[in-house]
Amino acid sequence: MNKYLLAKDDFDKFYDLYLYSFNRTDSKQRRDVLKERYDHSKVYGIMNESNLGSGLLSIPFNINFHGVDFKMNGIGDVMSAPEFGGRGGASSLMKAALSDMYQDNVTLSYLAPFSFGYYRQFGYEQVFDHTKITIKNTDLPKVEVGQHGHVKRLNRLFVKLS
Repeated sequence: MNKYLLAKDDFDKFYDLYLYSFNRTDSKQRRDVLKERYDHSKVYGIMNESNLGSGLLSIPFNINFHGVDFKMNGIGDVMSAPEFGGRGGASSLMKAALSDMYQDNVTLSYLAPFSFGYYRQFGYEQVFDHTKITIKNTDLPKVEVGQHGHVKRLNRLFVKLS
């Protein structure tokens, strides 16, 4: 077993590090979304005394790439507490995740990097183009409404059926 793998019951530590590392505020929606990813991931972390110092998610997927099915792991939420940064924690976790992917015959891995240069050392490269298009609403075509009608409120019916 990988010495960096976290248990499912370590979610609170991972979530606390997430909020701290990415300077986010706690919310039920944020917690629920991260919990969903956490529960479907191999979760890696390095403890710094009783706190989690670095962490990342390796999320397994099956994809079809040019007509061929592959196992793929998405790498996400790579983070370190600021006071724990620069000590190689994230790098150690990336190497552990890549080693596990190799052992599990995972052929591809995707991530959306904050720094292409940093992740290049692990073999990642930019392979997707990101295009942002801004259109003024006045430049969009006006759609003619084909039919006019009305909607009746059915409150009484809903109350009767409840």
